[in-house]
Amino acid sequence: MEAPILIGELELTAPIAPVELPERQDGPAYNGAYLLVRLQQVPVGYAFLRPDALDTAGVARQVWEQLSDRVNAHRARAGMTAIDALPPGGLEPAAPWSDVSDRPVVSVVVCTRDRPERILVALSSLTAMHYEPFEIVVVDNAPSSEATKEAVLSAFGDDQRVRYVREPRPGLSCARNRGLAEAFGDIVAFTDDDITVDPWWLDGVLRGFRAAPDVACVTGLIATAQLENSTQMYFHLREAWGTLCERRIFDLVDNRDDSPLYPYSPGIFGAGANFAVTRALMKEIGEFNEALGAGTQSGGGEDLEIFMRIILSGNRIVYEPAAIVHHFHRDDLAELTDQMLRYGSGCTAALTAIVMRVPRARRELPLRLLSGMLRIFTLNDRVKDNPSLPEGLMSREFRGLLLGPWFYLRSRRRLRRRIA
Repeated sequence: MEAPILIGELELTAPIAPVELPERQDGPAYNGAYLLVRLQQVPVGYAFLRPDALDTAGVARQVWEQLSDRVNAHRARAGMTAIDALPPGGLEPAAPWSDVSDRPVVSVVVCTRDRPERILVALSSLTAMHYEPFEIVVVDNAPSSEATKEAVLSAFGDDQRVRYVREPRPGLSCARNRGLAEAFGDIVAFTDDDITVDPWWLDGVLRGFRAAPDVACVTGLIATAQLENSTQMYFHLREAWGTLCERRIFDLVDNRDDSPLYPYSPGIFGAGANFAVTRALMKEIGEFNEALGAGTQSGGGEDLEIFMRIILSGNRIVYEPAAIVHHFHRDDLAELTDQMLRYGSGCTAALTAIVMRVPRARRELPLRLLSGMLRIFTLNDRVKDNPSLPEGLMSREFRGLLLGPWFYLRSRRRLRRRIA
């Protein structure tokens, strides 16, 4: 695929409609459409549609060519017979997957800093969710002005589900810890200000918690919201957040990944833009590491570290693709370059933190680092040797990987001086 590409969705129980590629004001025309295909809101997979066959028949044919096996697998799990084509009028629905009974209160924590326009977009989607009951805690992290507070209170001050909290200590982990302390619900879901959530996001989160016994954490699908230029395409291909549409369960016993690095596998469990934990879990394992995350010298890694701690403590994580948020990747090359450095440093900073904190990790991780580095090289196969993508970002990320341990130690020293 080459940007720009139109992002969209297709619900298979609805009539299949033709896809129209809108005219772009600046730059080349769209090179096709990239659809998240869903069956009763549950993701089936992605289909890339060529721009020369976007009428109803063309859409149905291309989706079926790419996803027929997955569609029939979903139908089989629902006790329905296989089909050999997508009818233009849509598929008959099975029993609904969302259980409307016994819904616990969920607290949604969304952290932000000096991005009032973005937080309003995120809140607009959050307040439109179908799930009830829920609350939203907006944590304004070390703001440089009152702009975010004024924007949130002006737009959502009358919505009793939305609460504004100011956290003066800089750093995403500090903000998340504050949100956790302020939250009422026994389930606390975290997301970022550069997303919009699916209307059924929290229904998917609850589905993940009920997918297996003793689930302590649920992560979800982070779908790409835009592919307008090569910068966004690079991040989409490199991170591949939104490509997995099958549920996965992780623990230390029956549900281990086959990677030799497991459970020290950065990114395998999910990402910080879309996850939920139980309050009981956080009481057991402790709060977010405040020497990690955006706003610290480490630059990131607080989500990776807490996922590893969850597994190493004997708890279970479920990746549930029906819990969907849409992420707006950075479209500016300078911002993406900085982000890839921080992704690299956050990764090895998190590994350094887990080694320093967990005795088991000190025994296991050094022996697995070589296979871990080989895995990172494999991930870069998605973006290397592609002339349509920006250059130099892999080297920036590798530089971050090398600097991560040093950044983490510096971040810890700064944190200790601040506490003292």
